[in-house]
Amino acid sequence: MNDLLKISDFAFIYMLIGLWFGDFFAMRNIGKTSKYVSQLLKKDAAGLQVALSGAPNLSPETRRLAIKKVRVIKRWYFLASKTGSMIILLAIEQWLLFTAKQNWGLVTIEISMLFLCAIILAADLRINVIRTKLEEILKPYEDKLWFEYRLRS
Repeated sequence: MNDLLKISDFAFIYMLIGLWFGDFFAMRNIGKTSKYVSQLLKKDAAGLQVALSGAPNLSPETRRLAIKKVRVIKRWYFLASKTGSMIILLAIEQWLLFTAKQNWGLVTIEISMLFLCAIILAADLRINVIRTKLEEILKPYEDKLWFEYRLRS
């Protein structure tokens, strides 16, 4: 049982590294397509929501898709903004790893901590990928959206 927990702990660490690399490269793509739309999509996409409430001339499909994606960003933003908590959780996990006696209970606690960190990283990756897709979709409308945002804010 102890060996299985150690193997899964090892697998979680590599999964976290993979998620971190994916999130890093997804963050690098934000803002490459449209600088103005990326400004509207910062944090929880409140700027885009303000711009969409001004009813710019968007096609119905584009408006529906943008509103749907903004809801997804708002839903996952709370969890994705917990990177400070994740770093503290990883520091505690490393401290436990170096100071505590290794048994199945500690390995189980470490796996649960790594699982929480993986959820946070996955939420952040999801939001960054959605932001990149929204930039590509809203690129033709960036002037209208930016004007509506500046007018309403």
